[in-house]
Amino acid sequence: MAISSRAAACAALAFPSTATNTTPLPSTVSANPRAQHRTKATAGGVVAAPPHASGGGGAVLERPAFDQSQLDTLPVTQEGGDPGRLRDGRRSGNGDSYKVLLVDDVRHTEKHVEKALPQVVPSITAEAARQLFHESRLKGVAVVIVAVKEHAEFYAHMMVRQGLRSAIEPESDLAS
Repeated sequence: MAISSRAAACAALAFPSTATNTTPLPSTVSANPRAQHRTKATAGGVVAAPPHASGGGGAVLERPAFDQSQLDTLPVTQEGGDPGRLRDGRRSGNGDSYKVLLVDDVRHTEKHVEKALPQVVPSITAEAARQLFHESRLKGVAVVIVAVKEHAEFYAHMMVRQGLRSAIEPESDLAS
């Protein structure tokens, strides 16, 4: 019956309470030099010291090598700003940008829009919210933000929860 190298390595470790003769470790198994205090060398090979002598169990194998290149950092990205547009005004993504619209309603007051919009869209200031309120009164709608569809739907839903009429529509290159 054939014995695997792992089984041979395990068989090579003789515990004093169970075995009296020692067999050498195979050449494929190496002992950790930091664990020298746990093992004692004999003419026949390395034998694990009894647990009461070192306070622990058998020999410790060396730690495997680790490739540090797997942990290279990713390039740093810019944070903040409008998630729908890049800093130079170009759109990001694959053309799925949507406009979030504030639709004029007689129930909207300047104070209410000034308070609600900055809570819904963090990039909108109170002054910008007042300007959007007046624009929606003049034109019927005002573009609050341009973002990807999922974000636009979220903003529109949160505006409705705050009591503001809103809508989303795809941003087209023809209208710009």
